[in-house]
Amino acid sequence: MNTSTSSAPGQTLDHVVVNAMFDIDAAAACFAELGFALTPRGYHSLGSVNHLMMFGDHYLELVGLPAGSMRLRREILESRLGIDGLVFRTDDASATYARLIAAHLHATEPQSFSRPVEIDGVEQVAKFATTRLEPGELSAGRVYFCEHLTPQWVFRDEWTKHPNRATRLAELVVVSADPHSEAQRYALTAGEDSVTATPGSAGVRLSLRGFDLRFVGEAAYQARYGPLACHAAGRASYFGALVVETAGLRSVREKLASMAQRDPASVKVAHATTGDGVAAVRVLLSPLNTLIEFIGTVEHAHS
Repeated sequence: MNTSTSSAPGQTLDHVVVNAMFDIDAAAACFAELGFALTPRGYHSLGSVNHLMMFGDHYLELVGLPAGSMRLRREILESRLGIDGLVFRTDDASATYARLIAAHLHATEPQSFSRPVEIDGVEQVAKFATTRLEPGELSAGRVYFCEHLTPQWVFRDEWTKHPNRATRLAELVVVSADPHSEAQRYALTAGEDSVTATPGSAGVRLSLRGFDLRFVGEAAYQARYGPLACHAAGRASYFGALVVETAGLRSVREKLASMAQRDPASVKVAHATTGDGVAAVRVLLSPLNTLIEFIGTVEHAHS
C-alpha cells in the first residue's frame, strides 16, 4: 500500500477529472473497455459519484451525478462535459487558500467532504479538504487543490494495475487564444515561478513533478488533433486532451481499433508519432467530449 502524498504545495498533480454528468454508468464501462482498472463507485457527501483510475501518487477521476437524486452537486451540474477538472496536491488547504488570496486570485474557503470506501471488506471513510478557484478565474475548467486527510484509503497499490498497462498521466493540453498569458496564470495558481516556451507551434509548457501542462492556440490544437479535436463548449479556453503513458501501446492500439470498428460514431481513432521516438494513438470518445492520447516508445509499440 502506498500512502505517501507529501510534496511542496502546488508542484504536484493530484488528479484530472472527466465529467460524465448523468452518464457515469456508460462512462465507467467505456473507460474499463479502454483497459483502465476502475475503483468501485464512490458516493460523495456533496452529492456526486465517482470512479478512480490510480497511478500511485495521482489519478484520473470519472465524476458524475446520480440519476433521480434530489441532491446534486451544483459545480458538476454547471460544468462542461468531458475533461473538466485539474487538481493540484496540497498538504494544507487553508494555507493554500491564503496563498491564492495573497496572489489576488479569487478562491473559495476550504471545504471538507467525504465518501465511504470499502477496504478489505471493512467500510472506511475517505476525507478531503479542498480550496477552489472561483468559476471563471481560469475558464478552461475547474481548477482546485485537494488535501487528502486519509490518504491510506485512496492511494493503494492494488488499484494501480491496469490491463492497458497505463503508468501515469503525462500531460494535459490546454487550448487558449493567448497560450503564454494563460500559462502564466496557471503558474501563479500552482505556485510555480516560470513557464517554458517551446519552439514552433508546440506552445508553452508548465512542468510539474512528472506532469506537464501544455498551452496551445486553437490552430495548433487543430493541427495536432484534426477531426479528433473536442469542442470548446463556449469557453474562451478549454482542456483539449489528456496524454496517458502506457507500457502496452500495441495492445491499446488493437483495442481502440476494435472499439472504433464496432462503434465509429462514438469512438474515433488516429495514430501519430510525437517525436523523440514516441509513438501515439489518439481516441476521441464523442459521447463524453473527451480526447485521450496514449503514448509509448516505438519499441513498445512494436514489441
